[in-house]
Amino acid sequence: MQSVRRSSRLTRNNNAANRSTPAPETAGSSSRKNPRKSSQRRIRCTPPPEDSEPEVESLSEENSSEDEEDMQEEILPKETRYENSRSAFQTLNQEKPDLLRPSKRPLSARFMTQGARERYVNLKPRQFIHQQRLSLTDKDLQDVKKVVADAGLLYTVCDSDSFQPSVVREFIANLGDAEPRGDGVAVYVRGSLVEFSPSLINTMYCIPQLEEDSSWVNENLDKVCTLLSGNRIKRGEDMSSKYLTVTNQVLYKLVCSNWIPTMSYTAMNAERLRFVYMLYHRRGFNFGKIVYNQILKMAENTETEKKRRIILPTLIQQVILIQRNIPPDTSDEAESDFPKLVVKDKKAGLASGAESKEPNLEEDIDQAITFLKGIRRRLRSKMFLRGEYGLSPYLMVFVLMCISAGGEYPHQRENEDTKSEDTESG
Repeated sequence: MQSVRRSSRLTRNNNAANRSTPAPETAGSSSRKNPRKSSQRRIRCTPPPEDSEPEVESLSEENSSEDEEDMQEEILPKETRYENSRSAFQTLNQEKPDLLRPSKRPLSARFMTQGARERYVNLKPRQFIHQQRLSLTDKDLQDVKKVVADAGLLYTVCDSDSFQPSVVREFIANLGDAEPRGDGVAVYVRGSLVEFSPSLINTMYCIPQLEEDSSWVNENLDKVCTLLSGNRIKRGEDMSSKYLTVTNQVLYKLVCSNWIPTMSYTAMNAERLRFVYMLYHRRGFNFGKIVYNQILKMAENTETEKKRRIILPTLIQQVILIQRNIPPDTSDEAESDFPKLVVKDKKAGLASGAESKEPNLEEDIDQAITFLKGIRRRLRSKMFLRGEYGLSPYLMVFVLMCISAGGEYPHQRENEDTKSEDTESG
């Protein structure tokens, strides 16, 4: 049964390949349940049609290996996609040469205006947050690959390019003078304009267009942490990187490098945790819009945020390369290394001692009352502060609250002194 289905699939793929199409067709993953389309006219990266006949599930290793082969076969190489895309852009630009020319005369071949040149100077000393890539052949990372592929983001972590630091900085510097075009802008890069938009980014990574569901940004954090910690953490405030499961630890790394970049890999940011949670539930989200807005915001703050690193340099380089080639800049800086492979942390998910309880309003109120009573008792016992240091009652309360916040709650210390059996912690 399996061989018949596989033969049928190969026959359809061969027939589709023999047809002449204006642009290539690809698929992000064979594990998607619903066929999805990309609306970008430049490059078509739509998945092949699903099998019409019902598939018979099998638990055999042979069936699993064939499924992995299918996924590998359906991934169109980056070079092929880029070559077809550049050809399409070249044809369009020949028909409409005005698309390459800015509306105003540029200052030089590198900068649109003097303001762009000044922004470049501010960007010059800033370092980069290097993106990471996911190995598609590493059997130890198949669980991560499945989650990423099901969410439609596989090409964002398997495409890898070295980037030219000077070109990336020039792109960001010229963003301030970019001209509106479609759902994005046209940016001046090395003598001509290139398109930059959410739809172009989605098309570049073969991300299907879905109806956007932005509710994921407000997902209950307690529920998010429960899933990502393997049910060991019930409350968001108890979450720590050591409680992430091994799979989610890798996914969180990818969020911090390729999707919502930061250098704080161990800091549990609510937005990034919710993003990983959303990947599992396959909600409609506009990836292109997410990263597009981040890059625009970075470009707006080149002068005020001088110590912040430059994000998504590989993506920016790829946006340019998918439209035209950029000659190596031997007079300036050498190209950076390729994105490094993301790996699993052997110590991830092994933390013990998680004592996280599900949120309970009555317990939280009782805990707050106990905490305040403890402050009152400590305030009464330390009234000498007012006479000795001349502190007002309000300032004494503030000092004691700071002391309490830095250590144990007052009722905990009192319980230890009296050797009480009630050891509930706040």
